[in-house]
Amino acid sequence: MPADSDRGGIAAKETIVRRLLQRAAGRAGRSQRPAPEVPYGRENDPNLEFDERQMGTELGWLLGALSVFLVVHAVWTRLGAS
Repeated sequence: MPADSDRGGIAAKETIVRRLLQRAAGRAGRSQRPAPEVPYGRENDPNLEFDERQMGTELGWLLGALSVFLVVHAVWTRLGAS
């Protein structure tokens, strides 16, 4: 009893499998659209957002706005009290 009951035989099936694998390899080998480049994607340090150089300007803005608010609040309450 033969192991292969089809007419083509093992050699024909092997060639079909080889062609299919070559086609699959050719599709996988093509480069797809590259990922968009983002500036934070190239950083090596995950904690770079907490760097003191970047926090310095935000801290300055916060302290400046807070002091202006306190002066305006003090003037406002003085005017309301008199």
